[in-house]
Order: sequence, then structure tokens, then C-alpha cells
Amino acid sequence: MTQSTTSRTWRIGLTGGIGCGKSTVADMLAARGAAVIDADAISRSLTAPGGRAMASIAQTFGPQMVDAQGAMDRQAMRNMVFQN
Repeated sequence: MTQSTTSRTWRIGLTGGIGCGKSTVADMLAARGAAVIDADAISRSLTAPGGRAMASIAQTFGPQMVDAQGAMDRQAMRNMVFQN
């Protein structure tokens, strides 16, 4: 058998609890040229004041899920999710 000279695209999912090193590993991969997609950063952007998800969140879950600055009220959402 001969080894192929074509390169492979790898998709790696980093998961784990708080403080387990996901960001450190993502930074190490990025330093080696990997494209990193940070789902947490995307989520924070979508739920920030003026974020694209805010109108749907307010419509679906009610205005109590929007804080005074116009962002998603994370504590209120957490309470609702874990109570239901």
C-alpha cells in the first residue's frame, strides 16, 4: 500500500466541565493553525443586548427573560430551565 498525499480535515469537539482546560487546548490548536469555533462566544453574542436571538427569546419566553440592558437574563433562564 502506498500512503496518500492528500490531507485530511479533522473536526475535533472539545467538551468538559468548567476549568478543565477547554480554552487552553483550543488556544493550542489555534496556535498550530486550526480554525476554532467557540459555541459559547457565539451564544453570548446572540443573547447580548441587540443580539439576533433576543427578539425570539422575549417572544417565546416572555419579557422577564430580558434584563435591563436588553440581554438575556441568564439567571432567570437558568431558573426556568432547571425548574422545568
